[in-house]
Amino acid sequence: MDEAGKYIKTVVKSRQIVFYLVTEQDLNSFKSNSVLADIFAVLTSLAVGGIFSVQLTKATGIQLQPEVINILDLLLYFCIFVALIFGILTGYYYIKSFIAIRKIKESGEVKTLKSHVPQESDPFTSTTKEDEKLEIINATYGTNNANVDVTEELRKKVKNNKLQTIASNDIKCDPDYGVEKKLTIEYKINGISITKEYKEHDRISLP
Repeated sequence: MDEAGKYIKTVVKSRQIVFYLVTEQDLNSFKSNSVLADIFAVLTSLAVGGIFSVQLTKATGIQLQPEVINILDLLLYFCIFVALIFGILTGYYYIKSFIAIRKIKESGEVKTLKSHVPQESDPFTSTTKEDEKLEIINATYGTNNANVDVTEELRKKVKNNKLQTIASNDIKCDPDYGVEKKLTIEYKINGISITKEYKEHDRISLP
């Protein structure tokens, strides 16, 4: 082994992939905001390029006529105004995109996804009203060392087929004081069983 081999260690880490559920409305909103942000970013770049071009023309121009200087000044002010407007719009739509991403992440990490909907070959393919009902199958809150069952507590919080709450000790108790907890919820909706995991203080909105 050479001298470098004594100090250099190779560590191979497995890649972790996190999945989230996203509605078609949220996805379309994110895509439209991203496209608009990219378009305004390009227009902002063009306007900034125009500012530099006008400044360069004024700096390198020799014995420019007063009329030409006036036109260049007007063009400079116009480019600055356009760059400012498009820059604000770029920032606005990028912020909206980040908000959409944060909303999707706050929906909780998807741990499992199992379909119970009959296959198309099955003559009874219609979804029953029972399948459309939000059902909390199992829920636990805590750490790897200590956790509590909060299934009944969350079932009582379901109103109008929706669950709106916060992953916190207020659900039942603090099973492991001083340690960040996580809430794991297994629920069923539209014939599909889904398991999501939330960090402490995350906002829960199901389905």
